Amino acid sequence: MKTLARWLSILGHPFVMVMAMVLGTALRFSTPREAVRAVALVALIALVPVALLMVRQVRSGSWANVDASNLAERPVLFIVGIGAVLALLATTLAMRPGSFLIRGTVGVLVMLAICAVATTWIKVSLHAAFGALAATTLLLLGSPSGWPLFAVLPVLAWSRLALGRHTASEVVAGVFVGLVFGYAIVSA
Repeated sequence: MKTLARWLSILGHPFVMVMAMVLGTALRFSTPREAVRAVALVALIALVPVALLMVRQVRSGSWANVDASNLAERPVLFIVGIGAVLALLATTLAMRPGSFLIRGTVGVLVMLAICAVATTWIKVSLHAAFGALAATTLLLLGSPSGWPLFAVLPVLAWSRLALGRHTASEVVAGVFVGLVFGYAIVSA
């Protein structure tokens, strides 16, 4: 069961959910070529720095796993993640001032900041948050690609619990935060 839970956790990783959300959203508002550009921009500016941090921290023994599951591992994750999203926002404002990507980037930025502050009380599941964010955003934009992501949420929640990465309240908090910010991004 742990192997299945690991695979589900990987398939529902925040990086995967972000890429699905960006691609699905970009395809709703632009050409396939522009969608690929948006995905590349997000991957290079926002995800690569966090991925490099994850690899470095695990290899050095500073983190137990790439999920930054221990409370003490979270501050550096949020610092690098928020910094990378700020860089994405600045780049998007400079290169694509009218892009819907700005709304999404601001939403993710605020969501990460709230999760960082909440870490004082609760370790919000970022897997659940990004899964719910992607599903909600895509569904509210009318994209059918949101339905499979929404259907995956319970299985993803199970995987986080089965791996012992989160408690039920942390997973529920993640889903709630993701739903709220998905709604906020679309309705803003």
